[in-house]
Amino acid sequence: MLSMSLAALAAAAPVHAASLADLGDEFNDAASLASWSRFNEVYGWPDKARRLDVDTTTPGALYLEPYDSAWVRDLHAPYLYKTVAGDFDVRARVRVRGKHTPAPTDTWALGGLLARFPGMHTARTWEPRRENWMFITTGIGEQPGEVMTETKSTVNSDSSLKLRPFASGWVELRLVRVGSAFIALARADGETEWRVRDRFHRMLAPAQLQVGLVAYTTSKANTQPGPEIADIINRQVPTHLPTDMILEVDWIRFAEPKVSYPKDWYTGVSANQLTDSSTADAELLRLLGP
Repeated sequence: MLSMSLAALAAAAPVHAASLADLGDEFNDAASLASWSRFNEVYGWPDKARRLDVDTTTPGALYLEPYDSAWVRDLHAPYLYKTVAGDFDVRARVRVRGKHTPAPTDTWALGGLLARFPGMHTARTWEPRRENWMFITTGIGEQPGEVMTETKSTVNSDSSLKLRPFASGWVELRLVRVGSAFIALARADGETEWRVRDRFHRMLAPAQLQVGLVAYTTSKANTQPGPEIADIINRQVPTHLPTDMILEVDWIRFAEPKVSYPKDWYTGVSANQLTDSSTADAELLRLLGP
């Protein structure tokens, strides 16, 4: 298993781009996979991707097939990211499917966008209750065959989630950061209007975040899961368990948000009303732009 010093970990984190747009990927060149940081490689964990490639298995797309895994609380799954400084508006066109069906036949089989607070704990120095992140994914939740979006916010490894029915097939997911406000949105392929799926207020979010793509699934053969001991589960790759979940990503694009607020923390939290219940979805969408 790979182990990294804190110095090496810090060196692996920064991504120097002339603009946010430079962080995007159209996934039409297999070599572009090398521009992404892989969570397991950076932090020294086993690789839980059964298959991961770009413009190979699915031409013109990223293809990610996870082993039995989960991204919740302290548990890890396949995750690749870019390091982003400051506010961002990231969007991805994704499809979550089974190997031979339009939707996975597994449960808790979802993939999409994840923004994570960088941590300095590697597999060697891991401690519980250090995970902080939020995401929006699409796929199958607890009920077989029911396509959902899942939004999840985790504070010190305490996860809260929402599952809401959504369209199957290709969809666009969007995650916007403006200061301490994070907005999760989605729209089905061909739709022009975004749908607000969740809002998160994270005042202590650091200036730099890891932002990218995550995929996870629960094997139907995993009928008697043991106790959730993250320090054990994260170090195991259950290659013997069959899975039926594939995440395909047509593209991922980064941009500056259309709305901004003063960077001074007090002025920012006073003026930034994006996560307020008094700000209706229609007004929020107007502020964020199409």
